[in-house]
Amino acid sequence: MTTGEGGMVVCGDPAMKERIDSERNQGRAPNMDWLDHDRLGFNYRLSDIQSAIGIAQLERLDGMLADRARVAGWYTEALAGIEDLALPAPNEGRSWFVYVVQLPRRVDRDMTIGALRERGIASKPYLPAIHLMSFYRERFGHREGEFPVCEDVAARSIALPFFPQMTEAQAAAVAETLAAVLEPA
Repeated sequence: MTTGEGGMVVCGDPAMKERIDSERNQGRAPNMDWLDHDRLGFNYRLSDIQSAIGIAQLERLDGMLADRARVAGWYTEALAGIEDLALPAPNEGRSWFVYVVQLPRRVDRDMTIGALRERGIASKPYLPAIHLMSFYRERFGHREGEFPVCEDVAARSIALPFFPQMTEAQAAAVAETLAAVLEPA
């Protein structure tokens, strides 16, 4: 769901809620006194229009989640026969945001993404190894090789096109194209 920009946090911890309320409202003190800011904060308040969009989205949420689950099911079925392709683990409670697969170890992810793009299929690398992002390298000195399993999974993961209105034929076309790209020469 979307609110255009911004969002919502649900929290069961009163102390955490107090901190979030303060930080999202420019660091104002817990009593929300206009001129008392007791911490660094941000302007993360939703406008009335954004809130109205969010409420309308909530009314459609069950349908949107069902649509995404249906598309994920089509993908899982269509991709099941591709050798050494790791699919997302089944999970009845999952809220499908993306559909990410792990390519076989013999395959170059970036070349696969390029080959898919040449055939009209947009895909992207998905979730790099966080410790290798520039912030963590520069601030904490992380380097390649520290977390080899994470690095392996990140190097082989791609997000396939995924949206609630996707048709079964579109999911099948992506699967067929990916299978053709991965087919050994």
